[in-house]
Amino acid sequence: MGHGHDHGHSHGHHHHGDGAIGWAVAVNLALTAAQIIGGYAADSTALIADGIHNLSDALALVLAFGARRLARRAATPEWSYGWGRAEIVAAFVNYLALIAISIWLAAEALGRLSDPPQVAGGLVMGLAAFALVVDLATAALVWRASKDSANIRAAFLHNLADAGVSVAVIVGGLLIWAFGWNLADPVLTLAISAVILWHIGLEIGPVFRMLMLAAPPGSDPGAVLSALRCLPGVSDAHHLHLWQIDEKRTAASVHLVMAVGDPFATTRAAKEMLAHRFDIPHATIEIEPPEGCADHREHHHP
Repeated sequence: MGHGHDHGHSHGHHHHGDGAIGWAVAVNLALTAAQIIGGYAADSTALIADGIHNLSDALALVLAFGARRLARRAATPEWSYGWGRAEIVAAFVNYLALIAISIWLAAEALGRLSDPPQVAGGLVMGLAAFALVVDLATAALVWRASKDSANIRAAFLHNLADAGVSVAVIVGGLLIWAFGWNLADPVLTLAISAVILWHIGLEIGPVFRMLMLAAPPGSDPGAVLSALRCLPGVSDAHHLHLWQIDEKRTAASVHLVMAVGDPFATTRAAKEMLAHRFDIPHATIEIEPPEGCADHREHHHP
């Protein structure tokens, strides 16, 4: 019953944010289409690269939007952790696609360095200026929702980075238009590809760690075991597993060896300590007698 109440509360709380994100996605998708079509018309890979960068923002916002909706779905016996991890899988697929696109753009730009084509600098400047306005408008739309979601905050920062890229493309268009320096286009394309890959390099690590059920970044499994071994009545702690269910939830499972004391009180104390000291609210704890762990024997003596 309590879960249903929270579920409804969360819907009301995020409704305004969802509307803003929906508008931001629509505007970014329209911009991406305009830049890619304009890039082909102007023969500018830099404009296409900027369009792809904007598409990455739109996809990041779609992920954020979808994840907010999916995360509201209640857990079921079959989907016991709910749908929080859908966002992680989608983000990883998104990053892999962007890596492939960035490498393709860089290869195109390298081919143009030796013989840069005539680029319509005026059209490039016009569309990049339009992109700059859209990037800043999107950042403004998403800013309110970014305060309560790390995922949407990342999308907001992407938009600010995109505004910087659009400024660079405007400068490139200006160089081509004023001085006929067509080399500016492939050089900028390489720079934008490098920026996209750098962004992905910073962000794909935590996503990959979540997919691989690795310990959360910054966690110290050794310190967790030491703290558990210091609990009254606990003679040893082993078989510790730490993992992230999703961006906001960390879980642990561990075996505690006890010779004396109340196992229920110890389990409660261990859970409270993990939640408050290590920010691990979901813990599964198995209490064992000193004579040995069945799992331990199975693992080491098959």
